[in-house]
Amino acid sequence: MNVSSITGLSVILLLLPLSLCYAEPATPGTVLTFYVTDSNLSTDHRAVMTISTSGLVDFTINGVSISGPGEMVETGIDTGVFQLELTLPDSVNGKPLQNGDVVLMTYHQRADYSGNPTDVTDSRVLTGAPSSPVESSAPNVRIGQYFKLSIYAPNYNLDSMKPDDIPLDMIEFHMGGVQTTLADSAFQVNPYTLRETGPDTSTFEVNVKIPKSVDGFPIEMGSTLEFRFNDNSMPSSVFVTVGGGSYGSTSSSFSSSVPRTVPLPLVFYATNSVGTNVNYTNSSPLSGLQAPACDPPSGSFFMMGTTTVTCAAKDQNENSVVKTFVVNVIASQIHVPSWTKKMVGFWCNGNISDSQLSSSMKYLVSNGIMSVQGDSVGQTLDKTTLCLWAGGKASDQDTSKSLYLLSR
Repeated sequence: MNVSSITGLSVILLLLPLSLCYAEPATPGTVLTFYVTDSNLSTDHRAVMTISTSGLVDFTINGVSISGPGEMVETGIDTGVFQLELTLPDSVNGKPLQNGDVVLMTYHQRADYSGNPTDVTDSRVLTGAPSSPVESSAPNVRIGQYFKLSIYAPNYNLDSMKPDDIPLDMIEFHMGGVQTTLADSAFQVNPYTLRETGPDTSTFEVNVKIPKSVDGFPIEMGSTLEFRFNDNSMPSSVFVTVGGGSYGSTSSSFSSSVPRTVPLPLVFYATNSVGTNVNYTNSSPLSGLQAPACDPPSGSFFMMGTTTVTCAAKDQNENSVVKTFVVNVIASQIHVPSWTKKMVGFWCNGNISDSQLSSSMKYLVSNGIMSVQGDSVGQTLDKTTLCLWAGGKASDQDTSKSLYLLSR
């Protein structure tokens, strides 16, 4: 019998078999939280207890046994309520999780209120998670205006009877090298927390006003802002663009008589079928900036396509600035006539000069006889590889950047 004493009265806690159904995302790696209530397990009334689940708790999906957590932890000192966190597997019997799958927890209670052993169950029905667990009311935002940020967070739906809250510091804000959270005083939010939209909805919302600056760095038109939900089990991000999404747009906060120039895209060529590492440290968009902190950083791998880079830095006058520019990575198309290796071989042996080789390469490219691609940002001529190529010991791909430099 489970008995607790409150102000001299004996209260009998009845533990009956229980089966409650909640909708949970059918996503591998999602953490489902279950609770077991049994005051008989709380034998140390001065500490939070950790109990092994061996022989006490079983988990199944559609009737198939799966591995569960090895222990459960009391929610507080002498509460008699224990929390278990189950991480969903990638598959069950070789089949991926899908909508409608049922996760069942069975707690083998050793003694119910009558002193008899019984099983207590709790079930969850898996459903499709939203394609974007973090969403915005609009992909484009304006400085000084509010937009709605929505979060799908079933792990924070702790009470099915009333709305729950998520603290603002769990939403990280990223703008280039600038990083903070929505708890930063720079942001005006309404309400002062992420509030669940209703009882048991698992969807949390907050209205965010875009400030003019964050940590001293102004938010510019065309900047990309990231709001990242810092949840270990369901991390996700939403990206919004300031000022309508076009780089040439203007706002009432800027004078129309002041031109706003946008750096031309930097073009790089893929070194494989996916993309390439891009080094833009010495590129023109960063000219005059001191120690820029950029995202994605220079030297990182860029996928083929268009990527916006955002940098926070100081200009020559020590003013805080944020700059954005575009990097285009395109597929490499190389055509090099085999007989050009002989010409490079003559150069390697000292039979022709650097200027003679360069002039010949420029002629071949300008007349469409040879097609090579590369970039000149941070690149130097690699004579060793060129000479290996001339001897048939390196590929056209290996020498494309150096051939490109010779043709400029």
